[in-house]
Amino acid sequence: MIELTEQQRQSVKNGEAIRIPAPEIGEDVVLLRAAQYDSMRESLDDQRAQEAILRYSMKQARKVAQENPF
Repeated sequence: MIELTEQQRQSVKNGEAIRIPAPEIGEDVVLLRAAQYDSMRESLDDQRAQEAILRYSMKQARKVAQENPF
């Protein structure tokens, strides 16, 4: 279990993410409130969906342009 300092607890409570060294896995981890994580995750999922739609639209536009050059 991770023991947070009072300053770290206050930072997380205030909506700040904190970086915690995790030598056992060879890199730092970031701790933030679950609601913040959920919001960030939702935003990333939305961005990925928009990018997929854009890629598909561009592919279809190229196909139409090749079939109808004028």
